[in-house]
Amino acid sequence: MVERVRVYADVREEASGIPSMLESMGVIVLREQLPVGDYVLPGEVVVERKSVDDYASSLFDGRLFDQVSRMADVYDVIVLVVEGSISELYRYQDRFKHLYSALASLISGFNASVIHTTGPSETAMLIESLARKALESRGSRVVIHRKPRLEGLREWQLYVVSSLPGIGPKMAERLLESFKTVEAICTASIAELQRVVGERRAERIKEILKTPYEPPGRKPRTLKDYVG
Repeated sequence: MVERVRVYADVREEASGIPSMLESMGVIVLREQLPVGDYVLPGEVVVERKSVDDYASSLFDGRLFDQVSRMADVYDVIVLVVEGSISELYRYQDRFKHLYSALASLISGFNASVIHTTGPSETAMLIESLARKALESRGSRVVIHRKPRLEGLREWQLYVVSSLPGIGPKMAERLLESFKTVEAICTASIAELQRVVGERRAERIKEILKTPYEPPGRKPRTLKDYVG
């Protein structure tokens, strides 16, 4: 008997029609409010779906890097699907250099795959194909990562450090082995951090740690370190 593919879809994706399209293809769709991503597939694969306009604007203002960083912390494979006509990007001609610089950082920094589709129908076909291929090569396990129940001090240390942008469990272990304490990591200089995590991650971590909190409703800060 052929095993049916299971996919988690964020409840906010219902309006796109994609979950229903997937079901018509024989995919079992489990609807939940996902912590990160729009779809979670077998084998630790996460998919984020964006329109061309949202893709461009989120690259420029840094939102996309925050999203991808959180996904990279917990999933092995990140797929960014951009829907719509690529010709729409021509409206950003005066910022093409920044657009491609940011895209290069996204791919090289997080090993994310960026795939273009013309709309929800093609996106559904892509997700179904990715899910089936992941099922064949990686197994049927589909996991939604949430805040774990932690007991030991070591577990809490790793959890706190791995919550930093671009830092997964393995990198958190390396940081703690190098700096010994969470406090030492937080007070380390960019030069000290980049010896372990690289320049861009080090700059991003220091920005998060040193930037004053701004209440909701205010314009988000621009992450210049990713688009410069």
